[in-house]
Amino acid sequence: MPMYLRPFLLIQGLAFLTIQIWSYFRLRAFGFEFMSKLETLATSGYIPIPLPSEVSDYLQMSSLLKAGIFFTFTLGFTFGVVAFAGSLCLSRFRLPNPIRLGWTVLVSALFSLLLGFSPIEFLLFVAFFGVAIVAVKMPDPSFHKVALFVLVPLVMVFLLFRQEGFLGVRDDLLQNSLGRKVVSFYYRYSPISAELITPPRERTQVSIWTETPLKQSEKSWLLKKGIYVVSTRDAADFDLSSELSGPEILKAVEKRTGWENTQRLRITILYSILIASPLAVLLFALFAVDRLLAISKYSRIILIVCVASLSALLIYNLFSKNASKSGEGFPTENAEEIRKWVISENKTRNLKLRETFIAHLGSTNPAVRLWAATALAHLPSKENVEILATVARQDPVTIVRCKAIFALSFQGDRKVVPFLESRLKGKEDWYVKHYLLRALRRFGWSG
Repeated sequence: MPMYLRPFLLIQGLAFLTIQIWSYFRLRAFGFEFMSKLETLATSGYIPIPLPSEVSDYLQMSSLLKAGIFFTFTLGFTFGVVAFAGSLCLSRFRLPNPIRLGWTVLVSALFSLLLGFSPIEFLLFVAFFGVAIVAVKMPDPSFHKVALFVLVPLVMVFLLFRQEGFLGVRDDLLQNSLGRKVVSFYYRYSPISAELITPPRERTQVSIWTETPLKQSEKSWLLKKGIYVVSTRDAADFDLSSELSGPEILKAVEKRTGWENTQRLRITILYSILIASPLAVLLFALFAVDRLLAISKYSRIILIVCVASLSALLIYNLFSKNASKSGEGFPTENAEEIRKWVISENKTRNLKLRETFIAHLGSTNPAVRLWAATALAHLPSKENVEILATVARQDPVTIVRCKAIFALSFQGDRKVVPFLESRLKGKEDWYVKHYLLRALRRFGWSG
């Protein structure tokens, strides 16, 4: 391997190991919070408003995989670049080790400020930057090698972060504080806290048990977070008297959501551990390009053609419009495709499309049912009334019922007014009644 790549390889290797150690602690803590959020979103029926595209992924436990890719690649690459640049600059100026160590602490403190590290995590990254910046002696690479170091990552980042890219990571996650957005999405992110729209008396909670008696103040604080303490081990979702481990989390998932979702979570955690492969691809690409330039005098032409072809492919993917944006070719059980149709300006309207949305109202995924009901507001028909009324009356998810009521108000059939009035007088949640009032006022109701 070329001499100039060896320090970078070492730095990226250290970044990979450091990120995986951090991910282990984050994942273990995230498991408990994820279960409580899943419980609140899926079981209680209160899905946050407005409904982001990621909610359906949360309900299917696949969002953690996307976040793991985003988290590990972004931070791993960032740490590698910072350490690479730091070791290069410090080697050029030949600064003494105390100044190098001071620089290490400063960089670690900066990341701590941006990402909200705990003291243990701060020490972990002090160790990483200390090894990377102090121990690595950078040679003086030529300009074209530094350019190669920058070129490949830029191409990969363009592919990774483009609008609604293949990972589903939206550009708005990269605005303002990148570090805060990354950690928020990976560790603390829930689209909008369900507590904002869920009355406390109806909030579904997660149960825990511990051998050590808790103070009443601690129980009250946990209860505000949607967690209550039970008196027996068997009745609890989690046993906190011992260390909260992966098997316990998976057992709780299986108890709440079934074996299939347990397997999904197992695969998710496995992928989050092995997801730093883009770093290996980057190193391989740098090495291959370097060898290509050394082999043949025509290699520069080949390299230019390859980069131009890849750039053209990325640009084509960026600006191409697939059929789903015009309202055709909806994949089964895909809430994101229906959402794109709803928010698009030029909608395709036909009978087949309306039948597709009606069929999606029977989906087991609440997000699919929600967007299907919303879509029917844009395809008014008297035939929709009975179906939407059934959804508004029987769907177990509150926000789906709300969207069905919303769609009913656009069907142009005043026969739904008595139905809406009867639901308004019934024992509905306050948020459902808010939608009922809006729908009735759309028909000119002033009662």
